Amino acid sequence: MKRTGVFVCHCGRNISGTVSIPAVVKAITSYPGVEHCEDYKYMCSEPGQRLIRSRIKEKNLEAVVVACCSPSLHEETFRKVAESVGLNRFLLEIANIREQCSWVHTDVASATSKAITIITTIIEKTNLNETIKPSRIPVTQRALVIGGGIAGIQAALDIANAGYEVVLVEKQPSIGGHMAQLSETFPTLDCSQCILTPKMVEASQHEKIRLHTFSEIEEITGYAGNFMVKIRKKPRFVDVEKCTGCGDCWTYCPVRYRPKIRPKPSVKDHMEDGLRKVVDEIIEANECRKDNIIAILQDINDRFNWLPKDALSYVAERLDLPLSYVYRIASFYTQFSLEPRGKHLIKVCMGTACFVRGAPRILEELKKDLGISPGETTPDGLFTLETVNCLGACALGPLVVVDSDYHGRLDSTSVASLIETYRTSKA
Repeated sequence: MKRTGVFVCHCGRNISGTVSIPAVVKAITSYPGVEHCEDYKYMCSEPGQRLIRSRIKEKNLEAVVVACCSPSLHEETFRKVAESVGLNRFLLEIANIREQCSWVHTDVASATSKAITIITTIIEKTNLNETIKPSRIPVTQRALVIGGGIAGIQAALDIANAGYEVVLVEKQPSIGGHMAQLSETFPTLDCSQCILTPKMVEASQHEKIRLHTFSEIEEITGYAGNFMVKIRKKPRFVDVEKCTGCGDCWTYCPVRYRPKIRPKPSVKDHMEDGLRKVVDEIIEANECRKDNIIAILQDINDRFNWLPKDALSYVAERLDLPLSYVYRIASFYTQFSLEPRGKHLIKVCMGTACFVRGAPRILEELKKDLGISPGETTPDGLFTLETVNCLGACALGPLVVVDSDYHGRLDSTSVASLIETYRTSKA
């Protein structure tokens, strides 16, 4: 049994307002093994800390219990006090009589009895405590960041800029994550690439960052400060140092042991002549060049108000591009539609300026008048209703754009007449 000193804190009125401190001190003083018991109003204050130091030396205490607040607040404080007078820090324990006692009780008698029980329990714990000396181990000052999205990129840059080496592992062929697929970012609606691209370049060129793309973590062993990580790099079949990301390798690079695949039937065999003729004209107008793919899709979308499936297949066939590549572009930009749209496309701006000026009411009137929800087309194929984040004309809010016509400062009473104008207009 150790010579134990117990120090009870009033914590102002936080503890003493519910717990009878004199009764606690009296009960603990007579507890077996307690050499000294004393209370003080603020034990964590400098005078309180001096009190503990002096009593450890005067009473030759072998263990200390401080009855006060949560260990997460002042355990480190009191352990440093014990160390300063030669007592091992792990022979000092905290008895939490504030959060676990005084703050959860209103009856003084019950709270006092519970406080005594908590303190005696911790005294018994200190009797079993042993002196411990923290061990020191070498630490490899290198960090591993898993995932190359915007969060992973920023974490890697923060660590690298602090002077430490970073290994950044991303399972996709390129870093950037889902943010690279967004057209705007909240709350400023800035282009995601304007924010992301500089960070991607900085991460790839930073002298402290070692980047592993198209790679996955296979195994992690070791312990804190000395982990061993096994990274599996997937085969690329290209020279990464020379790759420019042009995509031509998909078509022109030789492949050994190419399997014999039955030629796929041409889409023009079942494609409508009128549709094929229009798409041919658009492709020829854009010089039948692969790098004009976005302009070609834009012209088709403008002509038909959407991108027919056969048109996408025909464009891929004419330009000798993978159909998946064409669909990737068509599905990335919100201005393109893969579903049929009505003759008139109605866009309701739901940006902040338009929203506070009544855009939700305008949208409700349009839904009521047309009988459709955003993203749907009227049964007669005349109108398609959509909502957009911002149309860049906040001064005109609430704003509705029909086809390319801007209609600003609308109110709910003018919606019906606006729709009727386009319903009766000629093609």
